[in-house]
Amino acid sequence: MGVSGVPRCPECGEPGRPILYGLPTRRAQEAAAAGRVSLAGCMMPPEHDEWVCAGGHGWRTGDQEQLAAAIRSAIDG
Repeated sequence: MGVSGVPRCPECGEPGRPILYGLPTRRAQEAAAAGRVSLAGCMMPPEHDEWVCAGGHGWRTGDQEQLAAAIRSAIDG
């Protein structure tokens, strides 16, 4: 786990940013502009990534509660 319970990239060790799929709200867009969340659009592939690092590596943890909490925290700022 990385900073504040955020997972670290399995490839480079950098902290992850949660990936948010779907049409973003204004607050989600602001969180993305601040680098707290990554927006991925409306099309979610079957084997979609849940996290991305600054190096562009994507991965899944399978922990939906952790992911949802990180997205809420990123959007609430």
